[in-house]
Amino acid sequence: MSSGKLSLKIIKEFPIIEKISFELLIEAYRKSVKNTQYDLDWEEDQFTNYLINFMRESKLNRIYPLDIVPQYPLLQNDLPIDSNYPKTLPIIDIRICNWKSENQKEYFFEAKNLSEKNWYKKSGAKVDASSSQRRYIKTGIENFRTGRYYNGSLIGYILEGEIVIIIDKLNGRLIKDETNVKLIEKVDYIKDFSYFYESLHSQESKELKIKHIFLKF
Repeated sequence: MSSGKLSLKIIKEFPIIEKISFELLIEAYRKSVKNTQYDLDWEEDQFTNYLINFMRESKLNRIYPLDIVPQYPLLQNDLPIDSNYPKTLPIIDIRICNWKSENQKEYFFEAKNLSEKNWYKKSGAKVDASSSQRRYIKTGIENFRTGRYYNGSLIGYILEGEIVIIIDKLNGRLIKDETNVKLIEKVDYIKDFSYFYESLHSQESKELKIKHIFLKF
């Protein structure tokens, strides 16, 4: 299996928090799949915590001391100070920060479970694939498009089915959307990793590019 990693020389020359965050995520994902100590019945937060354990063990923490935190409240700088009350702030799944750098940077990931078809958990509970796809758009894409989430990307945890078919289904839903969306399309961003995509959206008077990474469990 290809490594899907950035050159360490490039990282040292161009310490871009976004690319470091994606390398960290892909490395953790590959180790987590090899480890196999996960359960498809898990909720999103359980997959996220599982991945974060491997992120924290990464060699990147020896190159750039990184602070990796789950369930992080996003401060809104343009709000009155009283509006930044933690219980009312939007919560994003993963925050990565080069916290010891003189030029501190943060990057965020929001994760959603996705399926191609309906399936059943061991408990007998039904997983509705259409609901997961709608939720990916309404509480994932839309939260970035409207500015509720920022400086980050979406993770799709694929628990059933094929990634390309799920993306086709997401795109079918986006075609009906009224937010002037351009479809989720494949891009080359991280070397030797195939399931990296982008979509372009209208955000007030400008366009917003959202990155998507899909991880098959």
